Amino acid sequence: MPKALIVALLLIIGTTAIGLSVDAERDIVIALVILWIAAVLWLTEFIHVTATALLVPVLAALTGLTSLQESLTSFAHPIIYIFLGGYGLAAAMHVQKLDLYLAHKILSFTGGHLQWAIILLCFAASLLSMWISNMATAALMLPLIMGLIDQKQNLTHASKMLCLLAVAYSANIGGIATLVGSAPNGIAAGALGLDFVGWLAYGGTAYLILWPLMMAVLWLLLRPSFGTTQVNLESFEFEWNTPRKLMVSIFMFTVIGWVLSKPLGTWLAVARFDAWVALTTLVLLMLSQVATWKQIQRHTDWGILLLFGGGLALGALLKSTGASVFIGTLLSQAIADQSTFVVILVLVVFVVFLTELTSNTATTALLVPIFITLPADLVSTHQAALAVGITASCAFMLPVATPPNALVHGTGLITGGTMIRVGFVLNILCALTITGLLYLM
Repeated sequence: MPKALIVALLLIIGTTAIGLSVDAERDIVIALVILWIAAVLWLTEFIHVTATALLVPVLAALTGLTSLQESLTSFAHPIIYIFLGGYGLAAAMHVQKLDLYLAHKILSFTGGHLQWAIILLCFAASLLSMWISNMATAALMLPLIMGLIDQKQNLTHASKMLCLLAVAYSANIGGIATLVGSAPNGIAAGALGLDFVGWLAYGGTAYLILWPLMMAVLWLLLRPSFGTTQVNLESFEFEWNTPRKLMVSIFMFTVIGWVLSKPLGTWLAVARFDAWVALTTLVLLMLSQVATWKQIQRHTDWGILLLFGGGLALGALLKSTGASVFIGTLLSQAIADQSTFVVILVLVVFVVFLTELTSNTATTALLVPIFITLPADLVSTHQAALAVGITASCAFMLPVATPPNALVHGTGLITGGTMIRVGFVLNILCALTITGLLYLM
């Protein structure tokens, strides 16, 4: 059956069912219909997820639920400008080759010992992924990893698979730590009103547990054999010129500004000081000529920024119409007899397997507005939103789940069965770990 026909049937059947079966005010019914349309289009990706995000305010305005101007205010949310600042930093790091410099420095530090080189490169991948996209991180690290593998023809296949999976999964997990590390973080943080430090308290804690857990699981399941294998280190020419020194200074200014955004914002009486820092960073990058606007523009995923706006607009629409309360009541009736731990576990497991097949950003944009409607006596708003925001980056089973997964699978050295087997174990362990963390928070 053609995909277009399936999507059309889902839209027609769903909207008809909502219209006929939901006994609520007109505004609530229309908001639920818009939610259903967004859900179908985001999960099937029949049209680009960004187009669906733009459709949300258009439908809200056309149906009279809000004015277009009111709907579009979500597209000017501070979280969008924080991410824009993050894209600017990532672009400048790439232009000045600081990311490549870091990777080669790590190789030099290991003295050519393959096992430690792999571990530290994966650790570096997780650190880089806190600031640049997981895809860019994996694309940077993959040639280095492949170069090490190609040097040693006697490496076991399991050892090669560990090297590749570890760098991909490190890029996925590293993005959890900071607000700008991954798009789902921004959506969840926006719904909760968290600033950079606010997210770091949750995402950073999760990262500190999940990254070592992932490495340990890969070692236990794949049982690599590196021994005392040594690798040859290639020379890398790098000069600390003025633009690179300025880049490091701007990077430190940004990180310190984000980390201290709460006390500095209070002292200066500036709301969302972290957004102010991000915008200042963009200006400094261009003033210092560390990166041009065209370079920043080329490295910016504008679709993701618009998707933030669409997700926030959907959440605001559900709240203003009362649809969020309506959904929360239905969900609470369905899980009324369950403990908080079980509720969090169900949410986390649902997200971790759903995001194997769907865009993690679209999944987060859809589910955060729904999950935060759950009654506070079952699960707190923070627990519900973080269950989506953190878990959405923990997709390890399928090549299509994340760009890093696809990149390493494309080398031809990883069988689909191995990725599914290892990824399934990691999905379950990460789901249990995240559930425990959120339950204790």
